[in-house]
Amino acid sequence: MKHLFKGIGLGLSLYLVQKLCCICMQSLSEDAVLLPAAIVFCIITTAFLVSDIVPNLLLCGFSGLVVMFAAEIGLFSVFFSDIVLGSDNWLPTYIGGFYGSMAALVLALLMTVKHIHPCQSLKRSVEFMPTEISKNLKIKLLIYTLLSICTFAYFIMPQNAGISVPLFTLLQLVCFCFLVPDKKRLWFFVPLFALSVNAFISANSIWRIANLIISILLYACMFTSFSFKTDMLTMLSECFARIISPLKYVKLPFVWALELSNGKTQLFKRIAIAVAIALPCALILLAVLSSADMVFSLQTESFFASLTNGFQSRTLLDIACGILAGLFLFGVLYCAQSEAHIVEVGEIKQRKGDLIIINILLCMMLFVYTLFVIVQFKYLFAGATLPEGLNYTTYARKGFFELLALTGVNLAAILTIVHLTQAQSGKWATLTKILCHYLCAVTVVLLVSSFYRMYLYTAADGLTRLRLYVLGFLVFEAIGLIFTFIYIAKPKLNIVLVYLTIALSYYCMLNVVPTDNLIAREQVDRYLSGARPSVDYVFTLSADAAPAIERLHNGTSDARVQIRCKMFLQETTETDTSPKWQSWNLSKTYAEAVLSDMQQ
Repeated sequence: MKHLFKGIGLGLSLYLVQKLCCICMQSLSEDAVLLPAAIVFCIITTAFLVSDIVPNLLLCGFSGLVVMFAAEIGLFSVFFSDIVLGSDNWLPTYIGGFYGSMAALVLALLMTVKHIHPCQSLKRSVEFMPTEISKNLKIKLLIYTLLSICTFAYFIMPQNAGISVPLFTLLQLVCFCFLVPDKKRLWFFVPLFALSVNAFISANSIWRIANLIISILLYACMFTSFSFKTDMLTMLSECFARIISPLKYVKLPFVWALELSNGKTQLFKRIAIAVAIALPCALILLAVLSSADMVFSLQTESFFASLTNGFQSRTLLDIACGILAGLFLFGVLYCAQSEAHIVEVGEIKQRKGDLIIINILLCMMLFVYTLFVIVQFKYLFAGATLPEGLNYTTYARKGFFELLALTGVNLAAILTIVHLTQAQSGKWATLTKILCHYLCAVTVVLLVSSFYRMYLYTAADGLTRLRLYVLGFLVFEAIGLIFTFIYIAKPKLNIVLVYLTIALSYYCMLNVVPTDNLIAREQVDRYLSGARPSVDYVFTLSADAAPAIERLHNGTSDARVQIRCKMFLQETTETDTSPKWQSWNLSKTYAEAVLSDMQQ
């Protein structure tokens, strides 16, 4: 029975997640929706499916599948029909979710058969053993939970939410200041605010769903003990425990509410039973009286019509998402009030790699890489004459992503080798460190080659979103390589935390910097100077490009381009819903002002 209820929870969760993905990714293309949807469905499905035995896993999976489709084609679709039919990404989200669910099924089967439990398979497991919570604190946490439910539904869930998103983050910061015992951890709100402010200063919605996922992870891990000298497996163990722990306390607010009702639990139960019996009787009585009296029937129909019109179909989804968010945030704060007791569940045996095998493998790899580096210095950096039929633009573009992938493979190889050999000493271990340093140096050359190739390609064809993001990524990856050199010499450094810090810094920068404006400005400069025949790519960007569009409109004499500028501003500022204060956005406000000036 337990796994049947888990399946029901899985089906309802996937249904709500699918609707939330449709809302958050409504401005993305169908291809761009597939990967995020697959990742989200994979994570949620795996979390529900992992079980002790395979039959329980299958029971949970099949019941979840039935519930999800019943919710889609049954009563829920009646309430959410405008959301389903109004979203172009409804089907792609489910397609991506199907692939993610299939991957989750395979992963959950393997974990179940191998009896792998993530918390127990690591070196240490974190169990949160709550201290006694005072009545006053319980009331404060319940008020916070109710406030989070209401503000999430009102600030975050409206379509095209803008200024209300950072306001929600600031409100959470104020609440945390009053409720959390360790104020030092509130620095987590720096990246959280950077992610939330993107909704206000930028009209580029490409990061919305990723921001939501990363914000959930930041909230969950806010009270984890991070240290750059902590073992990375221990840190990952604590992070995983912090992510799943808030989900264990979703029932607690309801239990507390009943406890604080001063023994009136039975009264509430009797009232609920009475309502459950009386409501169907009242509906039957209304139906009979309506058929007996036409005037009464018209009045009844008018009442229910006004009630339906006043209660929008999307409101149910907003409330459901608000409840989920509020209960999750309650769990985060509840864990913050608890004392984290580290329970040893068994030491992981320190695996030692065979130094001779590792060194021979490294030597073979480095020999090939050395030949490649010689070619790079000869043709790409030194400017030697290319073979017939090749130009530098084609040469720079060809193989870029292959080189970028190799840098990731090399980093993974270095981390694995250092982890396998860090406890060993002697001349062979010293040779391994030297070879790893050489491999890291070769990776730097690959990184520089990738950057230079992208620079040549960009110089010839101009900036695009992908090219700008990749150039920034290469810069931050170079910073990560500097710490990798240090990690090879000092394996006690928590290199995973270093990489995560660098990645989060880069991601926050992408949310704050107006990338679409930079790209549009560079493309318009090329067009106005005659270096580019068209500016078609500019018209695929968001309203952040409005300043460049304004300069393009005023700087060109081509009437067709001027008309396209006006059409672009109209398309990026128009909305299907009535304007609300929550959706106020700086980029769209500026674009509306530019459009107004053009139409005068």
